[in-house]
Amino acid sequence: MLFSAEISDFRTVHNVLRAISFKDYAILRPTEEGLKFTLEEMKSVEISAYVPRNMFSYYRIADNADVSFKISMKVFTECLNIFGDEGNPSIKLSYKNEGAPLCLIVKHSEENITVDCEIKTLNADDSPDFSLAEECNLNKVVFNANMLTEVLQRLDNGADDITISLNPDPPHFTLSTTGIAGESKVNIPRQSDSITIFQCQKKSSWKYAFHHIRQILKVMNYANKVAVFSGETGLLGLQLVINSDERQMYVEYYVTSLFGDG
Repeated sequence: MLFSAEISDFRTVHNVLRAISFKDYAILRPTEEGLKFTLEEMKSVEISAYVPRNMFSYYRIADNADVSFKISMKVFTECLNIFGDEGNPSIKLSYKNEGAPLCLIVKHSEENITVDCEIKTLNADDSPDFSLAEECNLNKVVFNANMLTEVLQRLDNGADDITISLNPDPPHFTLSTTGIAGESKVNIPRQSDSITIFQCQKKSSWKYAFHHIRQILKVMNYANKVAVFSGETGLLGLQLVINSDERQMYVEYYVTSLFGDG
């Protein structure tokens, strides 16, 4: 057995995975630290959800095993939600060997009903497991997630792109869009109660496809904190912290810029 795990309350995990499922397939990678789900779109967007080891009641990877495979996110999230909102089901995951299906045993403890599922797996692309955070090491701002979500929702949703600007001097953080209705802009000073960390080494201003930013709003509704990172190349990184029963899972989102002035 290459990988096996058990989790007793996966409601938060299900909600987050469903919210990030903007593509059909995800790469699932069990690591010593926990379970990682990664989705990618045309090399311009990458989103990863991390379910840490301490959220599982049982978690094991075969010694020296490098495990990764693709699964259908639609099928996986449907299996997690097979009992809907009823009860507090548990789930067991197992992956026997390369090419084998991902086996799920979903148990409804109150009704003593067990459902066995098998999800077809595909070989993952040969892509290195490295963090894009190294490219987003120039500026960092940490927000209260509710506030940033509200600000993004107030901007013109009909706009094609959004400009994100950071400046060591006022205005410190600016979001702006231009659409049929005109320009929409929000300035947030570093002194705002909604900002807990503001680190800006150099002024930067980059444009992004607004629909890429809107993709993260669904999962941002479950987050407590959002860290915004930027780098010299215009790559934008968002790290979301999601609390669940005194434990934390994380979502990382990276999107490439359209163009900008650096």
